[in-house]
Amino acid sequence: MSNFKVLEPAIDPANRISFLLDWELTMKCNLDCSYCADGLYGGHDNSTKHPPLVECLKSIDFMFKYVDLYMATKPKGLRYVILNVYGGESLYHPDIETILETIHNKYAEYTDLWDLTVTTTTNAIISTKKLLKILPYIDEFTVSYHTESTPKQKQQFFDNVLLIKQHNKRQKCVVLMHPGPEKFADATNMIAWLTSNDIKYLPRQLDSSVEDTRFNYQLDQVIWFGDLYQSKTYKSDNTIVNPKIDQNNNVDLADTGRACCGGRTLCKDTDYKSRTFFVENKFPDWYCSVNHFFVYIKQVTGEIFTNKDCKMNYAGGVGPIGTIEEAEKLLAETAHQITNSTMPIIQCKKYKCNCGLCAPKAKNLDQYTNIMKKYQKL
Repeated sequence: MSNFKVLEPAIDPANRISFLLDWELTMKCNLDCSYCADGLYGGHDNSTKHPPLVECLKSIDFMFKYVDLYMATKPKGLRYVILNVYGGESLYHPDIETILETIHNKYAEYTDLWDLTVTTTTNAIISTKKLLKILPYIDEFTVSYHTESTPKQKQQFFDNVLLIKQHNKRQKCVVLMHPGPEKFADATNMIAWLTSNDIKYLPRQLDSSVEDTRFNYQLDQVIWFGDLYQSKTYKSDNTIVNPKIDQNNNVDLADTGRACCGGRTLCKDTDYKSRTFFVENKFPDWYCSVNHFFVYIKQVTGEIFTNKDCKMNYAGGVGPIGTIEEAEKLLAETAHQITNSTMPIIQCKKYKCNCGLCAPKAKNLDQYTNIMKKYQKL
């Protein structure tokens, strides 16, 4: 079990605490990476159709109304929203320009209430013509570099990343660190290229499981991660400890621990002077505020979840909290709970935390209630 009882995001002006609207616009993707699970509830599913535009527009309306309810519960300094449009490959959707323009126009109703950043998580493997059309509607790009893409696709990636930079758009590159020796070297070369071009980057470890150990890391790669994480916490004592070794003498880094996928540093046990980047990742039965900082819409099915990875609901299980088809019902229930201070508290039943790691959480209810006072207006 974890050697701490409270986990919170560190105070960082460059990485503000925000509410993340995760919108999985489409399951289709123009890549088929081995580490991205396929199927309806995987990372991509090319057997599905792109969701129709009319249904996508309903989701935009719901997301803005839903997040507006939560923003009313927060101090003014925490009223920041990030709308992440992703997939599959979100920019692969045939109506993406109309969708992004609608988001831009819809936000005009809320500009005086909270701040919105529109971002997209993309592999950036699209035509220059299409990229130029959508650039005006996106504030920030999270581009992902995949070592399994072809040389032609990689060149398109390089060209588009530089084009985004030329248009003075904020961007960071998530580099998927494949443990294959040649691919790991390719990823570290990519990091060197990003550094030379003054582009922010975030190396991302791949997750393994007991059943699938293909993405366990070699010991020298774990040392590389450890040095990286330590450098991000000002050389504090933050090395990867007690790594879980498999039968091939490789490390199941996912079971050992995890860094925040958004690149946040974290604080343990309200020690706000110290920061950590890689934490032991076991939180079963912890009390978690994930619903106060996330919502996830799976457009293909119309399901609404508190979070894209944990999917914890208010009934103590894993599953949706509503659907776009019955969005008005969920909005009314949420408004009633907020007004009457009866919002359910999520107690996690998952073994590991992936996306949602940065949501404030505590091992017991009293600790959770105490730390949440700074994130909510009483």
